Amino acid sequence: MKVLGVVTSPRYKKISHDRVMEVVNSKDIMTTLYNIIYEGKISNSQALLLAAMWGARQEGAEIEIVYPGDLVPPFDGVVLSTPVYFGDRSSALHQFIRGIPHWEDKAVGVVSSGAKRNGGQETTNIYALYDCLDRGALITGNGPPTAQYGGTGWAGNKTAIANDDFGIKTSYGTGTQVAKLTKLIQAPECKEKPRVLFMHVTKDKIAQVVDSGTFEHCNISYFDMTDVDIKKCLGCPVCPNGDLTKKYKCIIKDDDMDWVQSQMSDADCIIFVSGTDDTKFQVFVERTRFIRRDHFELGERVYSSYSQTESITDILPLRIMTNMLRQNMFGLPFFKRFKEYENRSTKEYFQMIEKFTRKSVTMRKQSGFDSAYTAVGYEDAKIDEKAYRD
Repeated sequence: MKVLGVVTSPRYKKISHDRVMEVVNSKDIMTTLYNIIYEGKISNSQALLLAAMWGARQEGAEIEIVYPGDLVPPFDGVVLSTPVYFGDRSSALHQFIRGIPHWEDKAVGVVSSGAKRNGGQETTNIYALYDCLDRGALITGNGPPTAQYGGTGWAGNKTAIANDDFGIKTSYGTGTQVAKLTKLIQAPECKEKPRVLFMHVTKDKIAQVVDSGTFEHCNISYFDMTDVDIKKCLGCPVCPNGDLTKKYKCIIKDDDMDWVQSQMSDADCIIFVSGTDDTKFQVFVERTRFIRRDHFELGERVYSSYSQTESITDILPLRIMTNMLRQNMFGLPFFKRFKEYENRSTKEYFQMIEKFTRKSVTMRKQSGFDSAYTAVGYEDAKIDEKAYRD
């Protein structure tokens, strides 16, 4: 498998392939990368990209880096790197995305560098991921322990990225995830029938979407979220700080969320079906924190969104994309239907869902996914878990 690294910073400087390989083959990525950074020859986002390429290499990927103006070689996965411009990508990255004629069956992750702690890194990554997703790509974030939207570097002046260990770690996590997603894309389809769960999150009827004859190679189940009782999150401190050696259950017991969790964890692919009323969705999202906290229970499964709405400004598919990336899931291309418009045919969409659901089952069996949850950002909190449970 070949993972491409894309440089789009105007401050870049080309470095030799031999030097790149020195970095990606090093055992101590931090020291090796720091040495190159302090030479002052690369941009901050370029340094994050090298870290991502190291991550991809650890997963066995062949890697190559391209610069603005280069011919783009064939690739299976790609890490896009960019500085932040007002919460968005560079024009060079925008042109790169638009210049690839076919994003189908490509794995995509993004790393970005901003001059401030909250400098737009996450929105930059999200916009680029959504752009590629809309063109048929499969997407991933940076994986555990944070499972966010890719590499998020904090650096303004050149070489400043050397001081941001966290940003570098999220970047090589992104490269690792892109390589894993590439393995999923290339995996053979499983022989058994996996389960595809349609979660209907708005009031429109699911019968308009799928029937028993839609899928040949997958078992289908579905439920209407508007028919189940889901209470709001209490904001208690147990989720981030509870006993990580035990299977976690939410302290709220008098609603249907345990049943919803069982439906999701039994599925190999989750498709969120949405229409014009998303009243229940946000309450549901609040409560999925305990599922993530249980060592990424949904990790490395695939998900998608089937949207049928009259409003082209509806952002629920975007929200679905970002919420499920936090569960360490892999995003499949979305289906969108507006009045007199579909971004892809229903038949092609469901064939794609079947294919990658079956591949994901094979990949999870091969990888033996087991990733411990770490309460990043809550390390200093001291609580009595039993008191909150009682």
